[in-house]
Amino acid sequence: MKHKTANLREFLRTNPEEKAPDVAKKFGVTVAYVYQMRSKMRRELFSPSVMAAAVAAVAPAVTNPDAGRVDAVLDTRATQYGTFKDGAALMQSLKRTLSAHAQKHGNTFADDQWEALEMIIHKIARIVNGNPDNVDSWTDIAGYATLVADRLQGNAR
Repeated sequence: MKHKTANLREFLRTNPEEKAPDVAKKFGVTVAYVYQMRSKMRRELFSPSVMAAAVAAVAPAVTNPDAGRVDAVLDTRATQYGTFKDGAALMQSLKRTLSAHAQKHGNTFADDQWEALEMIIHKIARIVNGNPDNVDSWTDIAGYATLVADRLQGNAR
C-alpha cells in the first residue's frame, strides 16, 4: 500500500485537476480516500514550516529587487507618462466623477465595461499628464473599447 500511496500522491501532485472518481478507479482506492489524500497534501503544502521556508526563499528578491532595473523602468515611465503622483490624482478624480455620475443616474455596468472605462481613464490621464504623442496610449484606448464592443456583439475575447 505504501508504494500505491506514493504513486497516488505523485499523480495528484502532477494532475491536480483530475476528477476524484477517475483517480480512485485508476489507483483502486475509494473516492473518499482520494479526497482525504488531497486534503492532507494541501495541509502539508500550506503548513507553517513550508510557508516560512517559501517566504525565506523569496525574501531576498522581494526586499532587495534589482533596484537598478526597477529604477530605470520607473524613470522611463515618468518621462513618458509624467509623475505617478500627478497621474494618480488625475485618474482617481476622473474615476470618482464617473462613478458618482453613474450612481446618480442609476447606471450599472458589467465588469468588463467598468474595467474598460477605468483603463481608458488611465490611458487618458497618462496622455494628459505625460506625452500626448505616445501612440501606445491611443491604441490601448481603442483596444479596450473594442473588447467591450466585440463582447456585446457576441465575440468575447
